Amino acid sequence: MARILDGIRIVDFTQGHMGSYGTMLLADFGAEVIKIEDPRTGGDVLRNSFPKNKKGSAYHAYMNRGKKSVCIDRTSEAGQQLIMELIKTADVVCESFVAGEMEEWGLGYEKAKAVNHGIIYASHTGFGKTGPFSNTAGNDITAEALCGLMQITGFPEQVPTAHGSRMADQFGGVFLAFAIVAALMERDISGEGQQIDIASTDCMFSALEDILIAEMMTGKRFKREGNQSRAIAPYDTFEVKDGIVSTAVSTNAQWEKFCKAMGMEELLEDPRYATNESRGENYLTSLREIIAGKLGKMTKWEIEETLRPLNIPSGPGYTVPEAFDNEQLKVRNMVVEVDDKQIGRIKMPGVPIKMSGIDDTPAGSAPLLGEDTEDFLTALGLDEKKIGEMAAKGIVICGGGDRK
Repeated sequence: MARILDGIRIVDFTQGHMGSYGTMLLADFGAEVIKIEDPRTGGDVLRNSFPKNKKGSAYHAYMNRGKKSVCIDRTSEAGQQLIMELIKTADVVCESFVAGEMEEWGLGYEKAKAVNHGIIYASHTGFGKTGPFSNTAGNDITAEALCGLMQITGFPEQVPTAHGSRMADQFGGVFLAFAIVAALMERDISGEGQQIDIASTDCMFSALEDILIAEMMTGKRFKREGNQSRAIAPYDTFEVKDGIVSTAVSTNAQWEKFCKAMGMEELLEDPRYATNESRGENYLTSLREIIAGKLGKMTKWEIEETLRPLNIPSGPGYTVPEAFDNEQLKVRNMVVEVDDKQIGRIKMPGVPIKMSGIDDTPAGSAPLLGEDTEDFLTALGLDEKKIGEMAAKGIVICGGGDRK
């Protein structure tokens, strides 16, 4: 089945998580993503990142599925010339280095534009290409700290905390993919390429939602609330017999159904809990303890079976193995198995974007190091002898250099 981005070629310099999730999404939708890896370092850092076994990294297998690997020393003059030849044939360049690095190697936007006027040149970095932090390396946790997200995450009696996953890198990757698709659409109209500058810090700052606006409007500093909400009560997680359960009762109609389903009809007669506002005012002083006492006598599955038919937002706190076995995620094709060329068959999350008539299976395995180098160099006109000479000098790696 054809994919939306079939025929789009991306030269991808992204390293680690930052940017790689965005180019993975583009590969899943059919783009030919050519990952440029460095023979001096053994390729992308994710190739040796946890979780991994003796064969290789599952992290790399996930973030780089469906891509190709061309292993060229981007710091050498010969390597830079080869990469520029690849850029001539590309629609998009992606990179994740601090401001100035790509320019030092002669591979910046202006050089790329000079050889390919329609090129879309997309950067995903921690802090962006402008500003006082632009030449500073950043990662997920620094972005979460700088944008203010950590200050609103966690419980009030504890120190601020980062998100449990690399949310800034992930969120930034989604913006990267979105911006590239938008730029491709614009190029279809104008014929012009352009430069894209995505910063993880910017992306997470925009995700602060109502908290950002409320603090600026009122001048009051937001206090961490754990899993609770300032505006909805009950909106929380509760300990139950076999773990935790979450629930969010956001309307008076839901509150009535919730109380009747849980056998707490007496709360409907109590004026302290008559409205969402009054429930919020009295939540910590009395209401939370009542609800916690009731739910604590049940299992998370009993609560789910009781509340889900009533369309009350509620869900058991799944462990990761339970999530992989969740029927909802399976039906949505979000639990997939990919035959990775290095570590074998592995379960991973599927493609989260569902569209009618579009194949939502991952594009395939992550590449072995340098697996596609020889094919692309041959396509650029280099003969076997020349490729062999470059391999001997360490300028390139060919033929799956990380095969175990």
